[in-house]
Amino acid sequence: MRNIVTMKDIADELNVTVMSVSKALSGKEGISDELRSRIIKKAEELGYKKNLLPNEDENTRNIGILVAERRINSNAIYMSLQQPLIASLTQLNYYGITEIISDETEHLQLMPKILKEKKVVAFIILGQMEKEYISLLKTAGIPYLYLAHLYDDETNGIVDDNLYAGCTLGNYLIDKGFRSIGFVGNIHFSQIALDRYLGVIKAGLTRGLKPADTPCINDVNEFGEEIPLILPNKLPECFICNECRTAYKLIHQLEGLEYRVPGDISVAAFDDGIFADVGIPRLTTYSVNCENMARLAAESIIIKLENPKYHIGRKIVHGSVIIRDSVNRKKI
Repeated sequence: MRNIVTMKDIADELNVTVMSVSKALSGKEGISDELRSRIIKKAEELGYKKNLLPNEDENTRNIGILVAERRINSNAIYMSLQQPLIASLTQLNYYGITEIISDETEHLQLMPKILKEKKVVAFIILGQMEKEYISLLKTAGIPYLYLAHLYDDETNGIVDDNLYAGCTLGNYLIDKGFRSIGFVGNIHFSQIALDRYLGVIKAGLTRGLKPADTPCINDVNEFGEEIPLILPNKLPECFICNECRTAYKLIHQLEGLEYRVPGDISVAAFDDGIFADVGIPRLTTYSVNCENMARLAAESIIIKLENPKYHIGRKIVHGSVIIRDSVNRKKI
């Protein structure tokens, strides 16, 4: 039986992106005429045929994006991923349809409307959901992948390396001379927060710090609702926050206690969201590469549609530290 030729096969042959192949084969702008000709020629050589789905109708090019309501409220990264994900799907001639899964829908194990009514041919699970609910989603029997969260026993998605991110930001602060680092984030509510916290702990252990030197402060409750920050009596020398909004709130709280940031206490955060630049000082952050994560997710789910045997695997995207004004070197 002939192997199915996918857009990824063409892209690999020419060392170009799947996005470029899609633009060439669909007649879209955004690539040169020379590259378009090379792609079309290679597609003909490999015997590429567009995968026509059975019962093709107006829903054939719809991809579902499912995100839990409480995760949107507790972490801005999900919204930062949604827009580039929809844009990437559009460039591949597909359309992203988002359905926000309420707590009630998840708790009562109700199938999302876009799956129940067969409005999509595949779906992307954006962020963390309960494993029991994910088991229900799988019964839809169509291709899916995870984005921004992946359980340890799953290998079907695109994630940021949050352990590495925590370790990177932790080492950055230790290099600045700090020996006690407070972590602000609910590690029992969010797997992302837990992995980042463990990364900070790892950085400390390799540099002679003890886990007790990294106290953990909750920013949301078990339902993802924002709660007041309860600071320890003895403040650490610096803080790392699970997201920029929390860091912005923390800085205002510290200033109310007459601490200067970064003069007295330094603060850093993850995700490089809109709150990174709105306050004074501007936040030093670990920036997640949302554009690349979204592009890989869009390309991977389309490849899976073209070839159902394609195994997406666990694709890890690294980010980087963005240095701004909220971290100083420790005073000796």
